[in-house]
Amino acid sequence: YTDTADAPWTIVKSNDKKRARLEAMRHFLHTLDYPDKDHGLVFAPDPLIVGHASQVIHGADHILGASLHPDQRRTSK
Repeated sequence: YTDTADAPWTIVKSNDKKRARLEAMRHFLHTLDYPDKDHGLVFAPDPLIVGHASQVIHGADHILGASLHPDQRRTSK
């Protein structure tokens, strides 16, 4: 049960490896603060490819399997 508020999972769908890598880089550049960050160049990643587990997987509990907390497994049935 490692997807917690203190350490949330970031899911990257990777059916298209090149696009997945680019969106992962875009996620980190968008999320992290660094000197001289150009907000005109740094865009948010595609939310259908990169995001929190509940957003990207859309309730497909069969993908997460045993990693779900038992309370979440009960409510998702």
